[in-house]
Amino acid sequence: MELKLETIRENKLLARREVVATIVHSGSSTPTRQQVREAVAAQLGVKPELVFIRKILTEFGRGVSRAEVHVYDSEATAKVVEPLYIIARNSPDGKKLLEEAKKRKAEIREKKRRKKKGAAKKK
Repeated sequence: MELKLETIRENKLLARREVVATIVHSGSSTPTRQQVREAVAAQLGVKPELVFIRKILTEFGRGVSRAEVHVYDSEATAKVVEPLYIIARNSPDGKKLLEEAKKRKAEIREKKRRKKKGAAKKK
């Protein structure tokens, strides 16, 4: 797998770099998010925890893919800015993270429903 960084754009407002990379992987399958994440981190000299793969697009039959990547200055900023599903896709325990978020939302909905139901009875 050969990785070439096409463009690097600095986004100071969100404290990140937005990178478009070309990946040549002829004769093999599309690389995983984890492989691309580690390769981009190595080329930019940052920790892999600060790199988030937004998408990997592969053209049929060419063995070439394009990846959109966000590289943050800190993990705290990344957790605030990136959507939960992107964070989940880029972490090894992503399904567990999404299930916990789903449970929290269900609990909040249930509390609101009970509160509303209780207020209706008091009238």
